[in-house]
Amino acid sequence: MAFVRWRGRCCELIATVYENDRPTRQVVLAKFHDFFVDKWTREEVTEKFPGIKIDWLAVDRALAQGPQAILTPPEHLDMATVEHYLRTWAENADKANRSREAGYLRVAANILTGMRAEFYWANSRT
Repeated sequence: MAFVRWRGRCCELIATVYENDRPTRQVVLAKFHDFFVDKWTREEVTEKFPGIKIDWLAVDRALAQGPQAILTPPEHLDMATVEHYLRTWAENADKANRSREAGYLRVAANILTGMRAEFYWANSRT
């Protein structure tokens, strides 16, 4: 199972590799510099590491939590969950040839992401 580890203002998606049922090393699956994981990064990680289970909703929530140095409001985790599902629904709408609705869903997700980002930058130490 993959997990998020913060490094300053960016974070890494990490997985522990096991050999003979013993942890041997950690592998960096991806590095994130934004407030959500885009569709292409998810696809790339899933393709490169097919045997590693990744809970993308948990990753989105960990990105919303931010580094420990910032006290993130609890509603930001809820916002990240809603954003996650809005983007998922947008992909489904695209598959159903409903591109206009998909666009609206993405705009709504981006608005929530922007609100969280504004809070982060206003409250982070530079």
